[in-house]
Amino acid sequence: QLFLTARDEDVTYASDALLNRNSGYADAFNKAAKSRPNQQQIAYAYALRVAKAGWTPALRRAFFAWFPTTAAWQGGNSFRGYLEIFRKEALANVADPAERQALEELSTRVAQLPFAEYAPPKGPGRDYSVDEVVALAADGWHDRDFADGRNLFHAMACASCHRFDGTGGSIGPDLTTASARFSLRDLADNIINPSKVISDQYGSEQVRLKDGSTLIGRAYEEGDQLYVVYDPRNPDDKETAPLSDVKERLPYPVSFMPAGLLNALNPDEVLDLLAYIQSGGDPRQPVFRQ
Repeated sequence: QLFLTARDEDVTYASDALLNRNSGYADAFNKAAKSRPNQQQIAYAYALRVAKAGWTPALRRAFFAWFPTTAAWQGGNSFRGYLEIFRKEALANVADPAERQALEELSTRVAQLPFAEYAPPKGPGRDYSVDEVVALAADGWHDRDFADGRNLFHAMACASCHRFDGTGGSIGPDLTTASARFSLRDLADNIINPSKVISDQYGSEQVRLKDGSTLIGRAYEEGDQLYVVYDPRNPDDKETAPLSDVKERLPYPVSFMPAGLLNALNPDEVLDLLAYIQSGGDPRQPVFRQ
C-alpha cells in the first residue's frame, strides 16, 4: 500500500510570472512537470523487484499492475529500459508458470488507441526536395488543419520516436519546441535528410570486433561487456561482446529515422504536418484555420 500511494514532495521550479513571459516554453515546461516520474514509487519498485518472500497473489497483481501506469512518465533515453529491467527481474522471481504468464500480460497491458483514430495519408505523394517544401510554405502557410497535422504525426509513427506536447517516445529529440530551434527550412531538411546531421545523443555506432565482424546500433557498456541495441524501440534485440574483443568504435553515418517520410503526403498534408510540429501542439497558432 505504501508503494502504490507514495508521492514525491511538491517542488516549485519557477514562478508563474516567469513562465508567463513565454507561453511556448511555459506550456512545454508545465506538461513536462506533469509527466515527471514518481521517484518514491520507483525506489520502492527497485527494492520489491528482488523480494521473494511475503507475496500473496493479490499483492503480486497490485505490483505488476503498477507498470502500465508509468506509461505517461517521461525520462531520459534509458528510463523506460530501466523500468523494463525491474519488471523482468520481478517476473523471474515468480515460480508458478501460469501465474508468471498472467502477470506478464498484466504488466504489459498498455491502453492502445484505436487504429481507426489515425487515418493514413491521403496522398498522392511525391519525392519532395527542401526547396519544394519551402516554396509550398511561401504560398500556403495559412488556413492549415491542426487536426490533420496531429493525425499525420501519429499515423506516420513520428510519436513512436519523438516526444511532442508532453507525450511520445524518446528515441529522437523532443519536438515540442521545434519552432524555437529550427526554421521551416531546417525542419524540412531534417525530415527529408535525416542522416545529414545526427546528434551523438541519438546516433548509432559501428562496432568492429577483433574477429572481423561488425555490430551496428546504440552501444553502451556495462561491466566488462558492450551491448549493442539494433532497434531502440526493442531494447531486448541486442548483441553482446566483451570489451576486450572490441577493436574499434565509430559513429554510424545513417540515422534511425528513415528518409522519404514526406513522400507519401500530398502538398496540403506536408504543410499540415509541418505546421503542427511548429505549433508545439497549440491549435490557437495563427497558421491554423480557426
